Amino acid sequence: MKNRVESFPFRRTGYRYFLLCLLGLVTFLAGCTSKAAPAKHYALHGKVMAVDKRGQELIVDAEAIPGFMPAMTMPYPVADAKLLDQAAPGDEIQADLKAEGERVSIDKLTVVSKAKPGAALTPSSPIHVPQVGEAVPDFALTNQNGKRVRLDDYRGKTLLLTFFYTRCPLNNYCPRMSSNFATLNGDLAKDPDLYAKTHLLSISFDPEHDTPKVLRSYGGAYTERYSKEDFKHWEFATAPPAEMKDVAKFFGVYYEKDGNNITHSLSTAVIGPDGEINAWYPGNNWKPDDLLPVVTASVKASAEPTRVASSQTSSKDRQPQP
Repeated sequence: MKNRVESFPFRRTGYRYFLLCLLGLVTFLAGCTSKAAPAKHYALHGKVMAVDKRGQELIVDAEAIPGFMPAMTMPYPVADAKLLDQAAPGDEIQADLKAEGERVSIDKLTVVSKAKPGAALTPSSPIHVPQVGEAVPDFALTNQNGKRVRLDDYRGKTLLLTFFYTRCPLNNYCPRMSSNFATLNGDLAKDPDLYAKTHLLSISFDPEHDTPKVLRSYGGAYTERYSKEDFKHWEFATAPPAEMKDVAKFFGVYYEKDGNNITHSLSTAVIGPDGEINAWYPGNNWKPDDLLPVVTASVKASAEPTRVASSQTSSKDRQPQP
């Protein structure tokens, strides 16, 4: 199964990765509210970096949108899939961005100028995007028990990792990630062998509020075992602000305080027993059924002789795949 990154490759020179901040930050900047609000329209101008027909999005290196968001490169959903056929990587576009409640999408689109043949696509604000086969650094975290844990502690198991914060007010963002993980946790428990060879880890980028005590309460509620939860298979963790920035950056997560809320993107990864990225999912469009076969394949692959041999290689000896 290809991950979302592989589904829309594009030419790039000078940069290996592009900034992929997701729709969550747009929603927060537009204002988190449970009340219905009239649709707002914003003028979007920028260069198309990639066309993602599978996700029905245009990845655009856009100029600042006054009163809405700063200049950055990110995916924009399109209201009509036919709009994807109008633009190509490198095209300069002018579009109407419609923000309505929790939905933001390109409503209309005009190609201002076509891409020049052979022109390089260089995002203005590049950020690391996890690549399949890339070794994951041995980041240190503090879990719900106040215990210091490191990602290398999970070597030998397939690790499912996602990001959230407990106060997230939008049901289709952090709560959806946690609900998806709860479903996966239950599905994996149906197969004792698969359950024993996997581990779930939810990382909060709100360490000031999400203390071990808060994480224990939050995690216990999602497993529905509450105070009886032992967190042996699904842990919740965070890290000091400076360290969390490094963790988030590696996994392509953008977050920034916005009053009582946090403007943020989303990121979920499947890490193999050898500590390498098996699959990466930006955004909130994936479902438990999407990850389950990937996780199963990762566990089975680790049992193969060549895979086992590679997992014994020191993390210092492994280099990210080009």
